[in-house]
Amino acid sequence: MGQLIQNIADLKKHLTVSANFDFNKVLPYTKRAERKFIESQIGYEQLQLICDHVIVENSQEPMDRVKFLLEEATANYAFWLAVPFINLQITNFGIKTTETKQSENADWKDINDLKRSLLSTANEAIDAALEIMEGSTVDFPEWRDSQYYTVFADFIVRHTSTFNTYFDIQNNRKTFLSIKPYMYELEEQYLLPMLGKCTLDFCKTTSIVPEVLRVQELLKMATVALTVSKVALTGKFLFTSTSFILQTEEMPWEKSKLELSPENQEKLRIDRENAGLEYLKKIKKILLENPTIFDCYEDKVESGLTEKIITKKSHLFL
Repeated sequence: MGQLIQNIADLKKHLTVSANFDFNKVLPYTKRAERKFIESQIGYEQLQLICDHVIVENSQEPMDRVKFLLEEATANYAFWLAVPFINLQITNFGIKTTETKQSENADWKDINDLKRSLLSTANEAIDAALEIMEGSTVDFPEWRDSQYYTVFADFIVRHTSTFNTYFDIQNNRKTFLSIKPYMYELEEQYLLPMLGKCTLDFCKTTSIVPEVLRVQELLKMATVALTVSKVALTGKFLFTSTSFILQTEEMPWEKSKLELSPENQEKLRIDRENAGLEYLKKIKKILLENPTIFDCYEDKVESGLTEKIITKKSHLFL
């Protein structure tokens, strides 16, 4: 089995460590990082092809760029996983902490900041690699023809950075992955009933037609707005006045964050729901104005309106 990070030289391309750092302290975590964060998204076969590829320095070819980014992601994920164990020694006499006379162990707040930085860098590298792969699927056939790409391509919003463009999640990939179920839910609730599967699938394909590009942009904006509305009151996420992230244990020095009150989160939920519905109205207008482009679209909301009317003895009710 190939590995993206095989030795200390590979690690030092992406992280600054001391000259005498023992690579064996990180090696087990490079394997876990690949399996947990990379293989799970692109598949074993495609990962092996990338590992076997020899990078050409300063090349702008997709395979070279993707391998470099996935190396960066693996290095940072591995170090993030290894941090709790790096200064520990497991012996027959218990677990010991190592410390030299010339230095002392870092403060736990500094360690936490380091872990946050490692995770952020790794997440950004993964997203950048996936964007390149999506734009050049011919270079990554194992991924393109696998279930991993099918799931990936099934989303309107596919990248952390795209979601972050329309609502700040601090470019946190863990947060982005955690909201995927809500995006599936809103597709079933809003998009499929309005657009129909044929039109929705068409809007998920690559296009250069201005009207299609505009609809795709509005679909992303609607998806983000309605997703924020859905997750605002779940209790799973920490909301501030400008962003949200997956709820984690707050450290004492982070308590100064301006967390929204339940009342303000409810206002946010309503505001984002209204915004999302307005985006859907704009989409519908474009579809109706361009029947030759969106040729399988049917105005299902209007044609189905009469089906919602219940006939009573003296009145018609919706």
